[in-house]
Amino acid sequence: MSEQVDLWRMLAGLGLFLFAMAQLEDALRAIGGRRLSSFLRERTSTPLRAVLAGTAATAILQSSSVVGLIVLAFTAAGLLPLSSALGVVFGANLGTTFTGWIVATLGFKVELDALVLPLVALGGLLYVFGREASARVGQITVGLGLLLMGLEFMKASVGGLADSVDVQRLAGFAPWQYLLFGVVFAGIIQSSSATMMVTLAALHAGVISLPNAAAIAIGADLGTTTTVLLGALKGSPSKRRVAVAHLIFNLVTDVIAFVLRLPLLALIAAVGIDDPLYALVAFHSSFNFIGLLIFVPLLKPFAGWLESHFARPLPAMARYLPEVNPAVVDAGLRAIERETARLIARVIRLNMRAFNPPLPMPPGRPPVAVEEPEELTGRFDLLYDGTKQLEGEILSFAARVQSQPLDEGQSRRISQLLSAVREAVHSTKQLKDIRHNLREFEELGSPRLLAYLDHFRSVQGSFYGELYSLRRAGQDRVRPEDLLECIQQVHEWHDQLHGEIYGDVSAGTIPQAETSSLLNVNRELLNSNLSLLTALADFHLSPEQALDFRRLPRTT
Repeated sequence: MSEQVDLWRMLAGLGLFLFAMAQLEDALRAIGGRRLSSFLRERTSTPLRAVLAGTAATAILQSSSVVGLIVLAFTAAGLLPLSSALGVVFGANLGTTFTGWIVATLGFKVELDALVLPLVALGGLLYVFGREASARVGQITVGLGLLLMGLEFMKASVGGLADSVDVQRLAGFAPWQYLLFGVVFAGIIQSSSATMMVTLAALHAGVISLPNAAAIAIGADLGTTTTVLLGALKGSPSKRRVAVAHLIFNLVTDVIAFVLRLPLLALIAAVGIDDPLYALVAFHSSFNFIGLLIFVPLLKPFAGWLESHFARPLPAMARYLPEVNPAVVDAGLRAIERETARLIARVIRLNMRAFNPPLPMPPGRPPVAVEEPEELTGRFDLLYDGTKQLEGEILSFAARVQSQPLDEGQSRRISQLLSAVREAVHSTKQLKDIRHNLREFEELGSPRLLAYLDHFRSVQGSFYGELYSLRRAGQDRVRPEDLLECIQQVHEWHDQLHGEIYGDVSAGTIPQAETSSLLNVNRELLNSNLSLLTALADFHLSPEQALDFRRLPRTT
């Protein structure tokens, strides 16, 4: 077999491996995404628990990059403190080494020819003909089969190269060159696991020595930090701190591993691991474990140091707060009120952009008086981040105002405004969470799903039309009876769509796999609209009236 054909087989094996990894990640996220979110939030209260959570999550998902990106999102949303986030990210480095142990055991120690074809056949049939849960199991099964098939391709291709390549010439490369190869290769394909598979295949074929394979493994650890760095590039300061910490952790750990490469390998041999494949994955796990031993005791001081550095603030979103001294209570309260109106108006415009194309601006007057309405341009997620930043600036400023002596009326008004801010941001977050469903309905192209998408657009267009009729000519405030009428209307729209969805399910005119998505979108649209109406009630009504409004039913 020619060297060129072997090269193509190697690339085909790598492509199959990466595709299979993507399928496994997608299926595991779909099955356990929300459970993983709850798992990380509930089990990161101490540094050790955070590390164990990151290790377990990555061992399950088989992707430290995915776990890292989830941690970035949680940190930016304020769901994870920085020290816990760092523990999860550092633990993910150890978790990703489990892939090497599995593949070194199954992929090189067991003959897989008899296993690959049944996995692909059964998994493929289950994915195509199974229902939602069964289809996900089929996706995992076929992904595992393709992963092993890709590994077999890589083994076969490198095995042929062992006879045609001058191994002595390869051995002449300096260790730092193998290290650089690992950094670049893992950075390009965004997977240290796949880089390890290629390295294991080359080591198995005798193309490279164990010390040089160890150098590639070290480089692969550093190369995958680019995923988290890219995920934090335009994010909040908390995101950037996590990304910088991830880079520092890997850089320090990898420098130590490279310097101690030969002593560590000698120690691994001394404890009885003389098989080169097991020795390599043991080395990969051991130097990541050493990194944890160094950083975990310093996790909280390290987090504090990051918070005092790398805190380059984003441009302020608030327009009126910077002009006011929070010690002057009346002026501060007025500034919070004006900024809250800006945020509510921004949320309404942002919510209209949740659809593609955005909903048209309705006629009438916006439900809050804004002196200079802002035009929103750019990506939805970045605009959402800006809204979250504005929320944080309002909350921080209000806390400084609340530290001053306040009378009862001032205190209650600030509490109402802060409640309005939280409800408004919650409204846009609920739409943010279902945007992927709206895109899926459009991409699937089913006539019935497209009809529902149009119906959702129509309902939301009507809702914002109602909002723009709430503030009547000559009035600055919204009447409670108008808000009550609006809340009854959104419940009617929801119930009507709910009934239609179940009717279509009974008639078999929509795919069962899409039923839960349709019901979820309908429910989240209701909750988003109710949150926005509650924000308007908090902004416009008296404390007693706003409390009565909150007692109305919010969900079905």
